[in-house]
Amino acid sequence: MKPLRLLLVDDDELDRMAVQRMLRGSELHASIVEAGDAAAAIEALLAGSFDCVLLDFHLPRLDGLDVLRRVRAMGIDTPVIMLTGQGDEALAVELMKAGASDYVAKANLSAQRLGTGILAALKLYEAQQAASKAQELLRQQVQFAEMFVGIASHDLRNPLSVIMLNVAILERSAKLPPELQQCVARIKTSGKKSLRLIHDLLDFTQARLGSGIPINRASTDLHALVSEAVEELRSTHPGRELVLRLSGDGAGIWDADRLAQVVTNLVTNALAYGAPDRPVTVDVGGNEDGVGLSVHNEGEPIPGELRDTLFEPLRRGALRQGAPVGNIGLGLFIVDQIARAHGGGVDVESSASAGTRFTVRLPRTPADT
Repeated sequence: MKPLRLLLVDDDELDRMAVQRMLRGSELHASIVEAGDAAAAIEALLAGSFDCVLLDFHLPRLDGLDVLRRVRAMGIDTPVIMLTGQGDEALAVELMKAGASDYVAKANLSAQRLGTGILAALKLYEAQQAASKAQELLRQQVQFAEMFVGIASHDLRNPLSVIMLNVAILERSAKLPPELQQCVARIKTSGKKSLRLIHDLLDFTQARLGSGIPINRASTDLHALVSEAVEELRSTHPGRELVLRLSGDGAGIWDADRLAQVVTNLVTNALAYGAPDRPVTVDVGGNEDGVGLSVHNEGEPIPGELRDTLFEPLRRGALRQGAPVGNIGLGLFIVDQIARAHGGGVDVESSASAGTRFTVRLPRTPADT
């Protein structure tokens, strides 16, 4: 083991000499720098690096706890062992919370106790540094992955948009035989799903790496918007019953495209996880403060272990048997992000008897107007 560099902080020269003797009697090889007060200790720490600090609690003007807090506030993470005249459990807890590695009463101090304490503090520090580096590496890897998803999604959107444009041209052609018309329809359906997935990935990247999902507010009739979205969903799910109920005032200042996305995600989610022979009900109601948009389905409730992570990205529950896999677990995350961007939120209620209901709460206007 390489020689250690220690900082000994104590205003009592006799106590410093006693600690020096104990260190010489231990198995540690160390060079020791002494400081007689808090100012000298902080100056020494700023001027050079140390493996460990032995800090007396009872210092003039600033006690050891104040010194420790100042040192940590400066970003200095050197291990600190606090030395004091007597043991105090409450003080020990406070010192540990402030960042001390150990706490030793001088009455219990010995060469063995001091050497063991310093080695333990160094091992703890090394473990913390390794964990911090691993966490930072993981953060960088996650950020890189999210950036990659965003870039790839953006690059995929352009050629797919060209495909959809040509599909629209083919649809307008009167010369296509019926079998080719069916092929074009299938291409269109698959293209729409792919575009929706790409848009979800771009929204995910924007929410995680940017300042949140962007919204463009304008005067919006939520009743008309939801009616149109539900009608489109009926056409793409001809075998399912969608019930729409509208009440109150549906006017507000929102991003219409984003709210249509909310409706589509929630209804699609309800169709995938709800009982296939039971209706999915969409309710829109308004009062003076805002509006509520809820989507309800009957069937198995949301498992309790999924409740806490329901709105996290890339999470997906077990689909009912026979339901198509049509998403990668971003739908509810995006719903939550859109609601937050409008100054609102999302609530969920789920039980075996009452089914599952997601409710999006939206203020009619931005909070700053």
